Amino acid sequence: MFRRRLAVLVATVFVTVTATATPAWAHGGGPTTLPLPLGQILYGAFFVLVISFLLLRTSWPTARLGHTAIGRPLGVAIARVVAVLAVLVRTLGLVLFAVTISAAWVGDTSSLNNIANVMIYVLLWLGVQILSVVFGDVWAVLSPFDTIAMAASWVSRRRRPTRVVKRPPDTSLVWSHWPAALGVFDFLWLELCYHSPAEPRVLARVMTAYSVVVLGISARYGRRWLRTGEAFAVLFAMLAAMAPVFRDDAGTLRVRVPFSGLATYVPRRGSMAIVYVLLGGVGFDSLQRTRGWVDVQGDAIGWDRTWVATFGLVWSVGIVATVCVAAALAAGRLRGTSDSDAVSSSFGALLPFAFGLLFAHSFALLLNESQSAIALFSNPYGKNWDLFHTADHVINFQPLRAQTVVWVQVVAVVASQVVGLALMHDRAVSDAPDARATRAQIPMVGLAVVLALAGLTVLLKV
Repeated sequence: MFRRRLAVLVATVFVTVTATATPAWAHGGGPTTLPLPLGQILYGAFFVLVISFLLLRTSWPTARLGHTAIGRPLGVAIARVVAVLAVLVRTLGLVLFAVTISAAWVGDTSSLNNIANVMIYVLLWLGVQILSVVFGDVWAVLSPFDTIAMAASWVSRRRRPTRVVKRPPDTSLVWSHWPAALGVFDFLWLELCYHSPAEPRVLARVMTAYSVVVLGISARYGRRWLRTGEAFAVLFAMLAAMAPVFRDDAGTLRVRVPFSGLATYVPRRGSMAIVYVLLGGVGFDSLQRTRGWVDVQGDAIGWDRTWVATFGLVWSVGIVATVCVAAALAAGRLRGTSDSDAVSSSFGALLPFAFGLLFAHSFALLLNESQSAIALFSNPYGKNWDLFHTADHVINFQPLRAQTVVWVQVVAVVASQVVGLALMHDRAVSDAPDARATRAQIPMVGLAVVLALAGLTVLLKV
């Protein structure tokens, strides 16, 4: 019954988006062929969100996702295949890390002829996020930091079997997500604010410094810290909670309904900060492309430009955090829960939208720039190599029609917000299985509508 209702909800969303948005796309080819009849798209998004909320209210009376998140185990044969693949993926991650950091240090100084830029900003930042949502926590085995820490731990145990790694108590800041939140913010600052983010030597210094810090802290507190403090590990693990494949506490590989894992995910201190940083970062990236921001930035160059952009990023994250916290607190007051619980309970509602908005914002970039990796894998250092006979690969800058790109962007934004609404509703009826559940959702539904419409407006007008 639950799956049937979920299928009805998804089908309703798809049909509604198709019916309301197709007339708009017939008049324009996407963000590069303005003007679009943006009002029709915004109306369609608003209609989908409102209808979804009403359907959830009438057809989803009790919490279900917590039980669904348990999933069922995959076969032993599949688990063995995955174990073999994990070894190969660990090796691949270490090789790619070595190639990327060495190319950044000694390769061509042009970002166009050096694999470091594409590897970090496209394949790592965007590609692994998508892989995490589809296949689970792939960074747990792909991470070169975890592989190095694992090898170092093995060597240490062999040499000094009685050595004990000193660890702080579980209440320490070391085990919170605040260090990871700072790391995600720093990455976005480098990408969006720093005046030469793609320069290979800049990336070399950043990669080296980050690696030294991460491996140094893991040497002090053990591999466990990498799961709670390393920025990419924490972010990708959060996104992996939405995946249909996961490992339980016993290490058993299981499969579940997509996104249901967020119903049982327990945020730590700093978890919500990561979500706010993601949303604020995407918002600021879009803001930078507007005429208004160009006027604000003026003729600033170098570090002057960096400081102006830094202010803009901090301002964007702050605005997003303020609005989201206010909506969560209002919902908590109506539901009768504490302020801290109210804020943390909004995690499942906001993370899918943060991913959906980032995916929509970066979809065209991912389509085009990921193709450059085909040539750069054969010539990673810009030394006129052709290791895999793909160095002459030409990028197709229109792999999809403009209308198709807009379709993907709009559906990604709206569908991710609908998923967030479903998770929010499931949590609400679990906390307050009465009339309070409906009232408590109103502030977050309003937030969902505002974020979705604002996201689409900025996305499609740029």
